[in-house]
Amino acid sequence: MVIQFAKFPRLGGVKTRLKPLLEDEGCYQLHLELMQWVNANLHASGIFTFLSLDQLGHHAVIDELAKHNPILLQQGQDLGQKMQHAMRWGLTRAKQVIIVGSDCPQLSTQHLQQVRAGLQDHDHVLIPAEDGGYVLIASSECFAPVYAGIAWGSGQVLEQSKRKLQLGNKKLCLLPELWDVDRPADYRRLLSLYPSWPARLPA
Repeated sequence: MVIQFAKFPRLGGVKTRLKPLLEDEGCYQLHLELMQWVNANLHASGIFTFLSLDQLGHHAVIDELAKHNPILLQQGQDLGQKMQHAMRWGLTRAKQVIIVGSDCPQLSTQHLQQVRAGLQDHDHVLIPAEDGGYVLIASSECFAPVYAGIAWGSGQVLEQSKRKLQLGNKKLCLLPELWDVDRPADYRRLLSLYPSWPARLPA
């Protein structure tokens, strides 16, 4: 099972670190584009996918995604609590749960296959992000400490998470790092790699 995390689309409330470059409307549109792009990549893998949002409501893009992705409401005060709840919930329905964000356009079917292979002999799999966080966490158990006491949004997320797993004697598989779209430099990189963005969604 894959659970895709995303913020409900709100003008002025998404991709805020890109406001100096894109302003509110551009950030809003990019959020929608990335959410749909990542979702299409996930579906290409053939793994059943849920879309987890921080609030519920009607929106044309969300309503369209909901036709193929059951919606799961995030629960908790911070990202760690929300992911822990999603992981625990998912493991009541599947043997393995993969939680991904909606900011990494390069996450592919091949990456998800590597994640599933890693879970065969590891407790957790992480795909690091270049900014010091991670773009994906996967596990066959809900290990509460890895979701608590983490400086979410900082460049210490990966190292702190690795330390939690080490202290818990958990076997961790670290896959090669990817990058996500958070800052102006990331957006310029996105356009350099996908010059027609977002004209084509992945097949």
